[in-house]
Amino acid sequence: MGLISGLLMGMVVGIALVAGWDRMMKYRSSKRIAKAVDLKILGSLDRDDLKKVCGDNIPQWISFPVFEQVKWLNKLLSKLWPFIADAATAVVKESVEPILEDYRPPGISSLKFSKFFLGNVPPKIEGIRVQSLKKGQITMDIDFRWGGDPSIILGVEALVASLPIQLKNLQVFTVVRVIFQLSEEIPCISAVVVALLSEPKPRIDYTLKAVGGSLTAIPGLSDMIDDTVESIVSDLLQWPHRIVVPIGVDVDTSELELKPRGKLSICVVKATALKNMEMVGKSDPYVVLYVRPVLKNKTKVVDNNLNPVWNENFDLIVEDKETQSVTFEVYDEDITQDKRLGVVKLALNDLEPDILKEVDLRLLPALDMLKIKDKKDRGTLTVKVLYHEFSKEEQEAALAEEKSLLEKKKKLKEEGVIGSTMDAFGSGVGMVGSGLSAGVGAVGSGLGAGVGLVGSGFSKAGKFVGKSFNSKKAGPANPVKAE
Repeated sequence: MGLISGLLMGMVVGIALVAGWDRMMKYRSSKRIAKAVDLKILGSLDRDDLKKVCGDNIPQWISFPVFEQVKWLNKLLSKLWPFIADAATAVVKESVEPILEDYRPPGISSLKFSKFFLGNVPPKIEGIRVQSLKKGQITMDIDFRWGGDPSIILGVEALVASLPIQLKNLQVFTVVRVIFQLSEEIPCISAVVVALLSEPKPRIDYTLKAVGGSLTAIPGLSDMIDDTVESIVSDLLQWPHRIVVPIGVDVDTSELELKPRGKLSICVVKATALKNMEMVGKSDPYVVLYVRPVLKNKTKVVDNNLNPVWNENFDLIVEDKETQSVTFEVYDEDITQDKRLGVVKLALNDLEPDILKEVDLRLLPALDMLKIKDKKDRGTLTVKVLYHEFSKEEQEAALAEEKSLLEKKKKLKEEGVIGSTMDAFGSGVGMVGSGLSAGVGAVGSGLGAGVGLVGSGFSKAGKFVGKSFNSKKAGPANPVKAE
C-alpha cells in the first residue's frame, strides 16, 4: 500500500513540476516579447520624443549617434585599398599637378610631384549620415578619417634654390558630402557631387621634410605650402565649392555646379590702432578681401599710418550666404615681403538682403589662434556691407563674368605677366587701358581703383601674398558709399 501511494504521489508531484515549468516558460516568453515590443517602440523615438515620455528622468548616458556605423564597408575598403591606391595614384597625380600650378605662389617657379604613392593604409569611414532626401537626389555625409603612410615627394623650384620636399605623417579628418543625382537608366546615377563640409572644419595634418637638405634654405617655404594647401581646399573642395563628376554620356550637370547667388558690396572704411611692424617709421597698410581665395581684391596702400582711412568700394560674388564668409587680411607693404598685421572673417549668414550694415571687426593674429604665441591686440577694421540676392538674369550675367575673369587670369599666367592664378593685382592703371574698361562694360571707379598690371606690387618678386583683382560684378547699381 505504501508503494502504490508513493508512486501516485511521485506522479502528482512530477506532473505539477512539469506544469509549473511550462507555465513559467510561457510567462517568460510573453515578457520577452513585450520587452522586445517596448524596445522597438523606444528605438523608433528620437531624443525629443523620449524627453516627452520620460521628462527630466531621461538618463544622461543615453545618446543618439548622428552617423550610422559601417564596419562592413571598412572591411571591404581594406581589401580593395591596394587596387584603389594603385589606380588612384595616377589619377590624383595627373589632376592635382595642374591645380598646384594654378595656385603656385610667386617666388616658386615649379611645383611638381617627383614621387606619388598613396601608401598601404586604407582610410576609415567612421559613419555615414543621410542628410536629406530630395526628389531625384540622395545627399550623404561621410565622416572620413585617414592616418595614411603615403610616399609623396614634391619637387619645389624657387628663385634661390631647388629642393625635393617629402610629405610624411599625413592625417586627414573631415566630413565628405556626397550628392547622388538619380536617373531612370542603369546605373541609376547620372552624376556625383563631392565636397568637404566647412563645419567641422577639414583638418589636414602632415610633416614636411627636405630630402637631402633643409627647409630653411627657402625662407617661409613650409608656411607657403600650408597656405597653398588651405587655399586649394577652401577654393575647390570646401562646401559650397564642389567637384561634379558626370556618369554617362551627355549628362546635364548645370544644376549641380556652383553658381553665384548674390553680390556682396563692401566699403572698407578704415582701420584703427594697427600693430606697427617697422623698425623706423610706421607700417604702410592695405587690405586684401575675398570670399574665394582665387578672386581677391585689394585696397590702395596708405603710407606711414597706423590708423588708415581707405573708403574704397568692392563687389564680391557669393555662392552660398549661409555657409560662406568674407575674409579681410591687413598687410604692411614692405620692400622684401609684406607682413600680415591682422586677419578676420565676417560670416554672411547674419546679413539681411538689401540692408546696409556697418561693423567693427577685431583683427586677429591668425584665424587659428592655437598656433599663435603672440596674442596681443591687432587693432580694429571698420567696414560697411550690403548683400543683394541675384535674380535669374543677374545670376547668369555674374556667372559669365566670373568665368571670363578666371580665363583672363589664366591667360596672363600663360603669358608670364603673373606667377599664378592666385596672384592678385594691385592698385594702378587699367589692365589693358581703356580697352578692358569698355569690354567689361564701363566698370568705372570700381575697376580703376583696384585693377592694374602696372603698380607697386609687380616690382616685388617672390612675394607669397599677391596683389588683388577688383572688378565690378553683375547686379543692380547699389554701391556702398562711405559717409
